[in-house]
Amino acid sequence: MRRSLPCTSAFALTLHLLWACGSSSPDPDAGVDVADLGVSDAWEADAGTSDLGVDAGPVDALAFLNVLESSDDMARVENPAKPGVKYLARVDGSELPSPLIEDCYFQNMRRWEWHVQFLQQAFPEFEALGFDTYVSWVLRKATRRLWGGDVRLWPGVTHPLTERQGVVSFMVYTDQTEAFTLELVTEVHGRLSACMPFAADLLVVVPSHPLQASSAEVLRADLAARGIGVVRPRELIEGLSSESYSVGVGYGFLRIVPSGQYLQDYGPRDVVVVQSAPNDISIVAGLLSADPQNLHSHVNLRLQEKGIPNAAVPDVYDNALIATLDSKLVRYEVTETKVDLRPAALAEAEAFWAANRPVVPEPRADLSVTQIGRYADLGFSDSDSYGAKAANLAELRNLLPAAHRVDGFAIPFAAYHAFIQQGGLEASIEALLTDPRVREDAALKRVRLNELRRAIRAAPFPAALEGEIQAAMIATSGGQAATVPFKFRSSTNVEDLDALTGAGLYDSRRGCLADDQDGDELGPSACLSQEERAFLESRLVELRAEQAQYPDRSWLSEMILDLEGDLSEEKTVARAVRRVWSSLWNERAFDEREYYGIDHRLAFMGIAVNPAFALEQVNAVVLTNLSGTSTNSFYRVVSQVGYESVVQPADPTVVAEVLTFRRDGQSVVGVQHLVSSSLSAGGAPLWSNENLDILGGLVFVVQDHFETSVYPELRPLRLDLEVKIDRSGEVVLKQVRPYLTSGP
Repeated sequence: MRRSLPCTSAFALTLHLLWACGSSSPDPDAGVDVADLGVSDAWEADAGTSDLGVDAGPVDALAFLNVLESSDDMARVENPAKPGVKYLARVDGSELPSPLIEDCYFQNMRRWEWHVQFLQQAFPEFEALGFDTYVSWVLRKATRRLWGGDVRLWPGVTHPLTERQGVVSFMVYTDQTEAFTLELVTEVHGRLSACMPFAADLLVVVPSHPLQASSAEVLRADLAARGIGVVRPRELIEGLSSESYSVGVGYGFLRIVPSGQYLQDYGPRDVVVVQSAPNDISIVAGLLSADPQNLHSHVNLRLQEKGIPNAAVPDVYDNALIATLDSKLVRYEVTETKVDLRPAALAEAEAFWAANRPVVPEPRADLSVTQIGRYADLGFSDSDSYGAKAANLAELRNLLPAAHRVDGFAIPFAAYHAFIQQGGLEASIEALLTDPRVREDAALKRVRLNELRRAIRAAPFPAALEGEIQAAMIATSGGQAATVPFKFRSSTNVEDLDALTGAGLYDSRRGCLADDQDGDELGPSACLSQEERAFLESRLVELRAEQAQYPDRSWLSEMILDLEGDLSEEKTVARAVRRVWSSLWNERAFDEREYYGIDHRLAFMGIAVNPAFALEQVNAVVLTNLSGTSTNSFYRVVSQVGYESVVQPADPTVVAEVLTFRRDGQSVVGVQHLVSSSLSAGGAPLWSNENLDILGGLVFVVQDHFETSVYPELRPLRLDLEVKIDRSGEVVLKQVRPYLTSGP
């Protein structure tokens, strides 16, 4: 377990930045906490009691305290190796999740570092609690049932109102789209003052992300009038030059996120500089923040577990040499005594990556299969020709009743390969892959990948293949095929595998046969029904009004552009296929393959094709066979009303419904509705009892079949299924893949 190490000096060399640390033991004033957030349910397998190390002292069997009467009480539940105590507290006007009944819960940090660990293991009723439920209960304004955060003593910090030394900081965990309000801070301050009577006059609020920080400055005077002081995160470590959280070495492209902005579109080959540590993070090569970080956060712990270097340097944005390294290949090292950043040579980076990359099997592709395959004639054994996504869809199609499956066909890897050859694109791909600058300069890599994708989208489409696809669409949907929208979905040989999911890396597109047959390139699509058009136009009006009212909601612009495109563009089959093919060269997909050491020349794009869903009632993701603390596994269903994605919601403020159930033979039992959808009128459940029974029955059949006939070597087998309730009310299973977690 890493400690927080304060540093006392800093110096910079030309194109070589090094911040030196002068202490070998933790300083109680050396750190500050940010939001208690994680990345996904993959976290769940790590939810056992933490190894606190020899410094933590004896582990008290106590689970929590409801009141901290004195600093002695605080010491009982604080891990001395990692100062600070996490709290959960009642939200005014909201019903506490049963069996919680008290105003405050200060968890024993010697036993549990994370809120979800604490809830799962201290309360048997919460053993099936997942991170998405925790996020809804604590972080999301629309469904918040608990305040969550961290309190910590800072003997050397001056109170901004009383000017006396010594404060107790508190943070309030929210997602990064929620600003502080006067009411929010006042309520939490009042709750903690009552639950920590010894600290009532010492409490100060510390923002944990940029929007909180900017709103706190606006509210500073009003908060002061209510006796609430505000302390900036950097003020807690003033005079220090760096703080180490996770020791390690990483090589990657330096990405400087402008101060105050959020981190987006990053990958395992990025060394990221940010103002505040991101609330959710996947694999990166390294993290360097200007603000101090939470010693107990999921982000921090996840990087520690993987040995990914992570530190805070308060003046990182003020260092003139940093700008010269932006988008360049760097070596980043964090030790107990220094934080070191310097330019790196490609050869040393490649040697490091080769020695440290995870081992995955070499991707397979059978290019001898050239014909389009109907799901009715395919199965999992055809993965090497069409991709696991298409092959698994075929398994579902041939396993489930017609009303609950999708039918369609698959375009083989060989079609993509022939297109690349016939279009003269092999030379462009080879030039990109053999140019060493692409692996040294992220900006150049981005330009070259964009150029390649544009070239793929502009290349002539094979007339013979177009005819075969059109015939397959007619065979699937009969005489109505021309105006039935079809979904063309990526099915590469490097996704949906039992060792690599590749989720979210590649694209799906809509195609309409009538748009190919109308003799022009003018929209809108002939497959856009009047009912769907009316819905999209209404949604567009709503989003434009929301954008006018909340111009800072940056995600609305992309949502509006997507809707405008859906309402105005033609969606020809050839365009859809080429766009899916070109997504094999998306930057995140490229970076992911680099991270795993996969030869890009061995990656091929198949396509799974089926009629698209329109105006569906519910979108859902089902995770099967998850482990609780009992021997009886459970199933989790995360759902949203039909127009909003569960997997990649465009609007980060919406909250999905979460429920769990257990299996008794072929029956659904023990249903727990944990979170209501923020888009459901009055929070009404999205699943009726009847539909939930149907869903459970279908999922159990799939689980049993895939355990015995598809993935017999994976034990225990957990599946990730995408499900819809379509516009007619039928429960339809539309995708299945192994659900990969890091633990048993």
